[in-house]
Amino acid sequence: MVRVLLLTHYDNMYGANKALLKLVLKMHASGRYEPTVVIPAEGSFTDILDKEGISYFVCPITQWQAVYAEAISFEIKKNKRKKAISKELEILYEHFKDNAPDIIHSNSSVIGTGAMLARCFNCKHIWHVREFAREHYGMRYFYPESVVKEYYEEADRVIAISDAISKSVEKKYPGANATVVYDGIEITAADDAGEISALQDGVTEFLYTGYIFPAKHQLDLLKAAVVLLNGGCSTFHITLAGNGDERYCRTLENYIKKNKLENYVTMTGFTDKVSELIKKSNVGVIASEYEGFGLVTAEYMLGGLPVLGRRSGATPEIILDGVTGFLFDDVNGLAALMQRFIDDHELGKSMGEKGRNRVKECFTAEKNAGGVMAVYEEVMK
Repeated sequence: MVRVLLLTHYDNMYGANKALLKLVLKMHASGRYEPTVVIPAEGSFTDILDKEGISYFVCPITQWQAVYAEAISFEIKKNKRKKAISKELEILYEHFKDNAPDIIHSNSSVIGTGAMLARCFNCKHIWHVREFAREHYGMRYFYPESVVKEYYEEADRVIAISDAISKSVEKKYPGANATVVYDGIEITAADDAGEISALQDGVTEFLYTGYIFPAKHQLDLLKAAVVLLNGGCSTFHITLAGNGDERYCRTLENYIKKNKLENYVTMTGFTDKVSELIKKSNVGVIASEYEGFGLVTAEYMLGGLPVLGRRSGATPEIILDGVTGFLFDDVNGLAALMQRFIDDHELGKSMGEKGRNRVKECFTAEKNAGGVMAVYEEVMK
């Protein structure tokens, strides 16, 4: 039995943790691996682990990089975070030293604890890179670039969740051993049934779900709504689901009020019932710049929704432009494509069905788990 210690830095069920949970369940079911998850707090994630009899250890995992605002505050943050990381390393080493892992799996590039702990245990380290941390979030490391580069190139394997991420890793860290394994989602019998939601009172429902953050560009969707209204189109509704950056949330709320969009936009806050929102929607939207993969994009498609996605990051790898949805470059382009779906509901239904088939072929939890476990097998040889 191969002991695998998997580290995650947050406990909410957003994309990275959704993917991690499905992977852990598949690993456990295989009988080949003994997974243990290190997670900052108990919650819905650990409830499932308890139910499945999978072990976990609650411990903070401090990010080794952060959003850079200005030099003084970043320096203060750096000193505090580096002390926290050192303390967490001591806790983790003491807890696991008598039953040391064979593999440490870091679930994100924003944490370096796994790489440091792997040195302590002299074990294998797998780094799952899921994000464009610098480009997407404006993050910087608390450690010198030479140290960061050494850790990445020392990893036994870097798993990139898309070709776009892989190319970014190889450019920054030429000595890194990178492999692409697309994220995947669980497919049930219910996912093969039904079509996208019928229009309610002739209103086309657009859904954008995920973390609320400037680089996710929820504001662009609101601006596109204004373009539609100014053009005389009012038969649409937008749902923004998720929580996140408080300042940006206020920016969105103020824009809605200023432009009198209250009847056209609903902000739900965080919800763990995304599948229910998808069932009530007609079109999915992903407007992020530098999206590492976009698990929600695949979730939209599995739910039979056509998707409007920004031509950036890995989004063009998931959406087949003109087949399973459309790619856009700016607000006006987004508004024009929204208008197409408003005018032609049958187009959306046709694209949605093609999108569902694409997910079942390319982006399943089984394919993802199989790809990751194949990497484990290779590094353990």
